[in-house]
Amino acid sequence: MSSQGGIKTSAVLDPEHIQQGLILIKSKVQVLLIFKEVWTKLKIASPALAWGGAIMLFASLITLGLSVFDPRLFQGVSVWHKPWKFQISTVLYWWSLAWFISYFGKTEQFSLSRRFIVWMSLLAGLFEVVYISWQGAFGLASHYNISSPFYGAMYTAMAVFAVLLTSTSGVLGYRVLRDHSQTYATSEALRHAIGWGLIISSVLGIVTGAILGGRTNSGGHWVGGTTNDALGLMVLNWSRDGGDLRVAHFFALHAMQILPVMAMLFICLTPNMSPNTSKRFIWLLAAGYAGFCIFTLKQALSGTPFLG
Repeated sequence: MSSQGGIKTSAVLDPEHIQQGLILIKSKVQVLLIFKEVWTKLKIASPALAWGGAIMLFASLITLGLSVFDPRLFQGVSVWHKPWKFQISTVLYWWSLAWFISYFGKTEQFSLSRRFIVWMSLLAGLFEVVYISWQGAFGLASHYNISSPFYGAMYTAMAVFAVLLTSTSGVLGYRVLRDHSQTYATSEALRHAIGWGLIISSVLGIVTGAILGGRTNSGGHWVGGTTNDALGLMVLNWSRDGGDLRVAHFFALHAMQILPVMAMLFICLTPNMSPNTSKRFIWLLAAGYAGFCIFTLKQALSGTPFLG
């Protein structure tokens, strides 16, 4: 350390510090390159879903900022918390669809099923988020709100669009499982994980959503316990002293992301396993995951918290 003009300077040219700085810069560059590669793949697969997700992500940042500065509460948490959660969930849904669509062959890029997946998911997802955010802005309920004919009609419309939105993952999952040309993934096991994850998200997402939506006069998503999100788990707000049907709905909807990630970890850990054996394991994994979702649904209906 030296002193010049009364100001002390550290040994910035120390080789160890330089090496650590270079490693940090290199890691940041690698992360940026990965993000660039992923973004490029999403844009090529579906520009509409890619840019729709980017715009929704930007909107979620604004909503998150509003939750910090707006003191109003709804059911114990910020009026902006629910809109923010739905915006983030929609980003994940759109970008996941785009990622899996990227495995389509060139002849499938303009097929009717692909157009349904892209445009229906965008239309339905946008309707859900806009209405939920609009209601949140005024401190009003979006779900279970049938206090007027208009709100009752909008709640019905939300249910219809939610089914249409979730059905897009089922259509894509069916296409993935029917494609034996290996265009969806470099691994047969991964292809099945993607396909079954999408189908579980669609089927169980609709089932759990229907059970949730049908409880307008039965306590909503709470089954016993305190009807206040402030006392729930952080961020997710799941009840800690009673059943909460949002748990099963969450795990069902995110099967399309969770199963492929679990499959990739399994494939990395078992590089010498035969393709047929790996595929059968994925079937068991998918069945076990679906069983877990059903378990959390029964747990909630019994009034038992997922995590006390």
